[in-house]
Amino acid sequence: MKRAVIGTLLATLAMVAHASTPRDLESSAVVDGTLVLAKNGTVQTVQIKDEARYGKPIADMVRKAALQWLFYPVLREGQPVLAKIDMHVRVVLQKAPDGNYTARIKGATFGDMDAKSTDALSNAESNKRIAPRYPIDAARAGVQGTVYLALRIDRSGHVTDAVAEQVNLANIGPDSALRQFRDEMAKTTLAAARRWTYQVPTTGRLASQDHWTARVPVTYTLNDRGEANPDSVWRTYVPGPYTKAPWSDKSDMDSVDAVVNDDVRTEGAGPALLVSFHQG
Repeated sequence: MKRAVIGTLLATLAMVAHASTPRDLESSAVVDGTLVLAKNGTVQTVQIKDEARYGKPIADMVRKAALQWLFYPVLREGQPVLAKIDMHVRVVLQKAPDGNYTARIKGATFGDMDAKSTDALSNAESNKRIAPRYPIDAARAGVQGTVYLALRIDRSGHVTDAVAEQVNLANIGPDSALRQFRDEMAKTTLAAARRWTYQVPTTGRLASQDHWTARVPVTYTLNDRGEANPDSVWRTYVPGPYTKAPWSDKSDMDSVDAVVNDDVRTEGAGPALLVSFHQG
């Protein structure tokens, strides 16, 4: 991109970054917690982690919904067992014409509580040294966002294909400007991700696969001084378009952004809902 065009984009984004909220802005949080599943896959108990961070009404809504979910039974040596699993639920707030807000559950992901489990992909230690660089033009413009990656991992643990399934930006502005910054964030994130390696599953039902799909979110945030800022609970952003990973037949646009930042989720791993939470 020519320098003059970059300068125009920066000026445009600087002017609109704090403008009034457009209709396509979305506010959401990932609510973390744990579930205890009965042998038949029903939810026995729901615990919300630090529920005061989200507010009691949100915590109560997630708890009530989760108690209606039905999972495939968790098996150990072929037999259904009582299981405790972790839960990450994306809750979206929408502003109504009367000024009040409504909340809905957009997506959810679930995982094994055992951090030492070898049934799924896990990060190699070397990945910590290959962090994506904040795109310089985005940093100068104060543009923040999250890139949701889908990575194809071979049996040696290397990334053989990579897609940015969605890029959400915490700024508003002309579509052309937002598209440009989404592309820049996706490009720099993918450049780093293609160098990452993973420890592949060696136990469980996924161990025999010839490849796996990992989903990893990467968030770019700044504080008032233009420096990296710790994650906040609630975020407001413009959702980007969804691009399905071409090699995956299990991609779910409702759950792509319900993954914990800096975490890796293995497609097909962990407990699965028998009935979609949208139907529950």
